[in-house]
Amino acid sequence: MHEPGDHTLVLPDGRTLGYSLYGDPDGAPVVSCHGGLVSGHDVGPADGSARSLGLCLVSPDRPGVGRTDRLPGHGMLPWVRADLAPLLDHLGVGRLAAMGWSEGGQYALAAAYALGDRVTGCAVIAGCPPLDDPATLRQSNHLDAAFAVLARRLPAALRATVVSTRVLSRHAPGVLLRAAVHGLPAQEAAAVTGRGRWLPTLLGEGAADPHGVVEEYLAAVAPWGFAPEDLAVPVHVYQGTADTIVPESWGRALAARIPGASLTLYPGEGHFIALTRRADALGWLAGTLERP
Repeated sequence: MHEPGDHTLVLPDGRTLGYSLYGDPDGAPVVSCHGGLVSGHDVGPADGSARSLGLCLVSPDRPGVGRTDRLPGHGMLPWVRADLAPLLDHLGVGRLAAMGWSEGGQYALAAAYALGDRVTGCAVIAGCPPLDDPATLRQSNHLDAAFAVLARRLPAALRATVVSTRVLSRHAPGVLLRAAVHGLPAQEAAAVTGRGRWLPTLLGEGAADPHGVVEEYLAAVAPWGFAPEDLAVPVHVYQGTADTIVPESWGRALAARIPGASLTLYPGEGHFIALTRRADALGWLAGTLERP
């Protein structure tokens, strides 16, 4: 593996891919798929946990996010083929585990499906079931539901909103932080606030390319190209029962549809279990990587 930190790779199609490495550079690889509206730096706070477990976290920015060029019309499986597979080849990765937070859970599952036996386990943290089902999409929180509609019908309006987020990230991060933690369980709000500019910076990086955000939302609500029932990799779903972004029912439904999947519920905890409970997922993934 390469040294920890931020890197770029020119992909076979000529686009630039930005990615970060955290943890033990000689450790077992875990691909981290970032949440929606943020960048691959979202897993940065888990650097110490990964290092102590002997894991190397490989965290790419998705198309149109952070330092990665857009891939117009991309979906879950095309992303694996166009971005993730060349990155793994570049890093010399054979066997690996996958992990995704929120929207990134879909991408982690796509990696588990597409890469098959190469993936020892997949951890989904506050992740979504397929959102191409209108009934499921109607259960989305108000912000994501509105953004999904704008991406389809008024993409210019969504792009304008994204530009506002980018401006706030640069010039008024405190305003953005207070808005982001509003309504979170107290313990999580304190954990996020305690990271200082971590979340505002992530949101600014996620808003780097307004066109990319539109494409991210279109991909999030499009068919996956496979069904949860098609997965043959060990999967563990982690879900807070007080999550106002991804409801508990989604975590339960996703785990129920994946053959043999396990489910851990955190009573009274919310969407930022990706910050407060990431070590649990990493510990489980380390166990899958240690299997013969």
